[in-house]
Amino acid sequence: MSENGYGLAPDGRPKGNKVWVDGCFDMVHFGHANQIRQSKQYGRYLIVGVHTDKEISLNKGPPVFTETERYAMVRAIRWVDEVVEGAPYTTTVETLDKHDCDFCLHGNDITLDAEGHDTYAEVKNEGRYRETLRTQGVSTSVSDVSLNEL
Repeated sequence: MSENGYGLAPDGRPKGNKVWVDGCFDMVHFGHANQIRQSKQYGRYLIVGVHTDKEISLNKGPPVFTETERYAMVRAIRWVDEVVEGAPYTTTVETLDKHDCDFCLHGNDITLDAEGHDTYAEVKNEGRYRETLRTQGVSTSVSDVSLNEL
């Protein structure tokens, strides 16, 4: 048991009461579900923020599914306790505090905004960021597609 009474997360540090995950979750696949499953192991209650179509288009390119469809797909994942619609593309301490989350989690790959800034820089600098392992070979991000696949 840890000092907060919730036990230890897979990284050996104390679990959080509430933890945050966010993303586009376009074309939800096993990699998304696996990241959410891993994240649930870090806290008692998992909140998943889903970005709007406008935010995704600005920072990544147009989504395939609408935000309404993506909200529903994420709600259907068994490890999700709550979905926050219209989550900001850049995760801030203010967002974590607003939702009473101890920290956020993301896969072990960097996520950049349209200007090339790390979208988790602020929470990393404040020690409120943890990583899950990326599911190899499963992604819809252009950066994860080899040139041979194009």
